[in-house]
Amino acid sequence: MSNPLSYYIGLVTSQYRDKPKYEAMLTALLQVLKDGQNCAESIGTAFDIDHAVGAQQDILGVIVGQSRQLSFTPSNGNPVLDDEDYQIILKAKMAQNSWDGKISSLQAIWSTLFPGGNILVIDNFNMSMSVALSGTFNETIRDCIRNGIVVPRPQGVEMIYLLGDLPFFGFDLDNGYVSGFDKGSWSYTSEPTFFGFDSNNSTVSGFDIGSWTN
Repeated sequence: MSNPLSYYIGLVTSQYRDKPKYEAMLTALLQVLKDGQNCAESIGTAFDIDHAVGAQQDILGVIVGQSRQLSFTPSNGNPVLDDEDYQIILKAKMAQNSWDGKISSLQAIWSTLFPGGNILVIDNFNMSMSVALSGTFNETIRDCIRNGIVVPRPQGVEMIYLLGDLPFFGFDLDNGYVSGFDKGSWSYTSEPTFFGFDSNNSTVSGFDIGSWTN
């Protein structure tokens, strides 16, 4: 029923065209069919990840395996995600479910989640990976990144997250990811051990372990 109801009412023959009760009955019957068609046509959009909200998002969460309620308490104190943040987390979960396990595939995933953002993955060859991330995140999404529910993670591999603006500060390189003075930005880890001397613990440590504060 792609046409409005008036189109079908207009097809009534002259014998019944001037019968208001007949027209009312026919309108009521056609409206049921039209409502059913409208509902069926709206399902695709309602459950499209870019348009789904509320209950539709919750159903998508059941399908992909990601609840709206986080397993930790984020900085804002509310473990229940709003629609905007939940959409990002659902997209991240879908990407994890379909990820081919290749580092080269992560930038495309990251660009979908955070347009204009970048991801740099360094294999430390000790069952850990350093992941440098940039993009526009609010604090709740940062918390989700730190807790490992955004970036796809190979089984059994420790992820060390570096959050900040690219390029990160470093020596011996000058590209879009690492650069020197006046260009590079300090990064911070997901659970930072700050750089310092005369201490070596979970809070302060020296070269190769401690991170600059920002």
